[in-house]
Amino acid sequence: MIGVPRSQQQRRRLFAFGLAAQVLLVCACAGVHPAGTRNPYPSPAARGYRALFRGESEGPKGKGRFRLAVAILPPDRARLEFFGPSGGPWLVVTATPDTTLALLPAQRVYEQAGPSAKAIERFLGVPLEAPGLIALLTGRPMCTEESMRVEVMTRPAATFGRTLSWYEVSCPPADVRYQARCEDRGGTLLSATVSEGISGAIILEADYGGYDKGLGPRWPRQVRLRLSGKATLIQLSAVEGPWGSDVPEAIFTPEIPEGFESTTLSLFPAGPGLPGAESHPAN
Repeated sequence: MIGVPRSQQQRRRLFAFGLAAQVLLVCACAGVHPAGTRNPYPSPAARGYRALFRGESEGPKGKGRFRLAVAILPPDRARLEFFGPSGGPWLVVTATPDTTLALLPAQRVYEQAGPSAKAIERFLGVPLEAPGLIALLTGRPMCTEESMRVEVMTRPAATFGRTLSWYEVSCPPADVRYQARCEDRGGTLLSATVSEGISGAIILEADYGGYDKGLGPRWPRQVRLRLSGKATLIQLSAVEGPWGSDVPEAIFTPEIPEGFESTTLSLFPAGPGLPGAESHPAN
């Protein structure tokens, strides 16, 4: 490419490779249609979401760095490709309302399961099905606008005589409980907490930042995830996008490459970008 820096060319080639074969939308607390509403995008070349993130993770097995290409077709289709320092993706995960698929290209193995939060937890460390995963990555509530509850919260500030206020968004209790925080009604999310539905134990906490100030969808360019039960911290910073893009549905249901062996995969507690992924051949 004439006039384009070499580093930018490499990023574009990486992004094209990761998504041409192919995890989160307007980010708002109460002013938009959240996860679970009808899909406003046409098919097959549907209007969706793409982004390339630089990731860092830290957990019991150590620290790691990776790149993450994300393609999303709201409300319930996501594809995530994890890249190491060089070469193609080492892990590809797709999630739809019907199936969850994980591929390890270098090991030529895969696992295909139903739309299971347990499978996504083994692959990615978060016990969420596709709509919840999309909501988490794109900074939107994990329930419909009609069912969410929005409250004004206040507390005394450190400065005498002042009061801090914010809006808290909560979803009806289910398998998980969801609460989020934003400064203004209908504003972008600042943080969110996902807890177990029965015990209330915190599963993960998310912080969002770097929202684009322009017109159109406002997606977070910085996502920080703390997986409490796994003692793992994951930080994502966008290097390309996020942007709205035509995303064909076919990329979320790829064919299994010839010669790949069916396995049961267990990628945690290692986690994305961390060593220690294991696979166990299926009988």
